[in-house]
Amino acid sequence: MKIGKLFLLMITYFILAVLLPSVVFAQDAVACEKEVVVQADDWLSKIAEKVYGDVFAYPAIAEATNRANATDDTFAFIENVDIIEVGWKLCVPSADDAAAIINRPLETPDVTVSPAEPTGIEVGRLVLATTTSTYDSGLLDVILPDFEARYGADVEVIAVGTGQAIQLGENGDADVILVHARSREDAFVEAGYGVNRQDVMYNDFVVVGPSADPAGIKGMTDVAAALAKIAETGSTFISRGDDSGTHTKEQSLWQASGLPLVEAASIKNADQTFVKPDGDWYLSVGQGMGATLTIAEEQQAYTLSDRATFLARTLEGIDLEILVEGDSRLFNPYGVIAVNPELHLTVNTAGAEAFIEWITSLETQKLISQFGVAEFGQALFTPDSAAWNAAK
Repeated sequence: MKIGKLFLLMITYFILAVLLPSVVFAQDAVACEKEVVVQADDWLSKIAEKVYGDVFAYPAIAEATNRANATDDTFAFIENVDIIEVGWKLCVPSADDAAAIINRPLETPDVTVSPAEPTGIEVGRLVLATTTSTYDSGLLDVILPDFEARYGADVEVIAVGTGQAIQLGENGDADVILVHARSREDAFVEAGYGVNRQDVMYNDFVVVGPSADPAGIKGMTDVAAALAKIAETGSTFISRGDDSGTHTKEQSLWQASGLPLVEAASIKNADQTFVKPDGDWYLSVGQGMGATLTIAEEQQAYTLSDRATFLARTLEGIDLEILVEGDSRLFNPYGVIAVNPELHLTVNTAGAEAFIEWITSLETQKLISQFGVAEFGQALFTPDSAAWNAAK
């Protein structure tokens, strides 16, 4: 009898030892603020940098994903934080939950922004060719007065699509460009048109659309699959069609969708051949981001937008919602490049170099990190300069 009781106790202890940790683990599950599907060239620290601005917060994503896996095996189980596979679904907790998991505040450089004081350098008129997103979001209105006060500058902003901004640089009609299409930026430098490219910041793209969501894509984290559903349902999609960085990104996402595509010319660049899905539900409007969002709202249609411009437009009461986000293919980095003075002697080289030094400095990066926080509870752009990352 005693042996039987001892055996029963041993069995009970074994069952509790095996099952209790998983029960406790499930109870400690963390809510996923975002679900991210791993793409090629992803790693946990890169995702942590994008989401939190803290490259060392990656253990929080691994821990949250493993906890989610305990109750939902569609989430990955990460045994080694240095190894993640394409297609894995990750659980990204909120910043507060991430800080609690790693047991420390998320890191941002401790930088005090001093009042703008003249540096003694007078750069005069400076032509900045940039994307509509930096203009439409209101970022330039906030940060440029600091540069102008410090450097005696008069900045003329030409806000166009990335393709047009690059073309202005190639023609010598701008002194410096601030754009967001990395492959085209690299080609601009490699062809000798630009010098001293520097990382500045990043945000992400989102697919927005009407609350009715006729294609049924809300909550999807695979953006290519979401675009395929829009096409399959014949739901109206508004494309910028303007050879911008957003248009370039949209091109790559349609190609990833696996849908048959046809050739199309950009409204703003007839010399460049693009691709698009075939169907009258797809409308190319040749407009900047702000105008494209207005058209999408009027037609209760879908479009691809950078997050900053979309959130800025919500202050004006735009009636669209973010429906798809979190796919790492929606990452949107910005770079600044001086136009090569060897090709265009009239370029304001001193002004361009001063601008690059200023926009990548810790103080300006701090200004960027604060933009949008008061209105939206989140920064609309994440600083990404070498100086900022080194300070972290």
